[in-house]
Amino acid sequence: MKQIFYFILFILIAFFIYFVMHYFVFRSITKFIDFSAKTKSFIKIFFIFSALTLPLGVLLSRIMRIHFLSHYAYVWLGIIAISFSVFLIERFIVMIFPSKARLFTIIAMLLVALISVYSFLNCTRSPVVKKITIPLKKLPAEMSGFSIVQLSDLHLEEYKSTNMIVKIVDTVNSLNPDLIIITGDLISGDTCKDYDFCEPLKKLKSFHGVISVTGNHEFYAGIHTFLKLAQDLNIKVLRNERISILNTLQIIGLEDDEGKRFVKKGPDLDSAIKGCDLKKPIILLYHRPGGFDKAVKKGVDLQISGHTHAGQIPPMDILVRLFYKYPYGLYENNGSYIYTSCGTGYWGPPMHLFSRPEIVQFILVSKE
Repeated sequence: MKQIFYFILFILIAFFIYFVMHYFVFRSITKFIDFSAKTKSFIKIFFIFSALTLPLGVLLSRIMRIHFLSHYAYVWLGIIAISFSVFLIERFIVMIFPSKARLFTIIAMLLVALISVYSFLNCTRSPVVKKITIPLKKLPAEMSGFSIVQLSDLHLEEYKSTNMIVKIVDTVNSLNPDLIIITGDLISGDTCKDYDFCEPLKKLKSFHGVISVTGNHEFYAGIHTFLKLAQDLNIKVLRNERISILNTLQIIGLEDDEGKRFVKKGPDLDSAIKGCDLKKPIILLYHRPGGFDKAVKKGVDLQISGHTHAGQIPPMDILVRLFYKYPYGLYENNGSYIYTSCGTGYWGPPMHLFSRPEIVQFILVSKE
């Protein structure tokens, strides 16, 4: 009962903020430009309709599996988020130069259009392959060159493209990885429950297989659905567990924090790392880029995470950098490393502004 109450409260707060953003953007556009009454009414109706497409689209996709409205709703969500950010800055500028209010409003509208189009097109491009060399002090020379390919935050849903999955699988396999890892949020709904478009993931190939950890969306979609899917796709899921590769490389996978709400089982590094040989390299897979400083003290040499998407678009990209210590990219702490991926896919708006969907290949090398 308590979980239902908090969920409803979260939804109410989220939609309150969502509709406030619409009102703010609408007022920002119409305040300093002298539209005719008819045009202003049309803009108002357009904003109301567009705002309602998100809740309606979610209902239609969940209940009737009709997704056409979701496409528009998520694109519009991205546009309104970008608009809110741009017009917030515009308001401050207008306070300084009130006589130029109309001009700055027009400039803001043009900026919103340019940023939105670029972000959308940037997200439609194939994921970029990033190759990162990680020197590990405890890695024996004979394992130098060991290759790990990371996928993260694919957020597979029924309205997304099967061709996208096929291209990602082909790209990963072309890298000839020794190990493939998925750092959470593989799915976002009842994906693959009755559809076969996840089948291409079965073709992922590496010498030591495919390992995954849970993300928050695995619990939203249904953890049992995800675990059954992972089993069908030959993906090994680590939930506060560890495995050893070639009796040398120790891989730890942590449960996502949402596990505490759904199955009373959250991340437990102390339990997962128990029994590890601290003289051998330890790699931690954790959906969220948190707890790294603690992990370093426990002996972790490399943490690989996702979750943040690098914010995708404003204002989330700013909020992500304020909220997370390691929001995106490679960081080093006392000889240990953490890499936070911006994701191989996207969530919500199909947009990326300052980042691009990525497939990351880590080359582990022995550090003298």
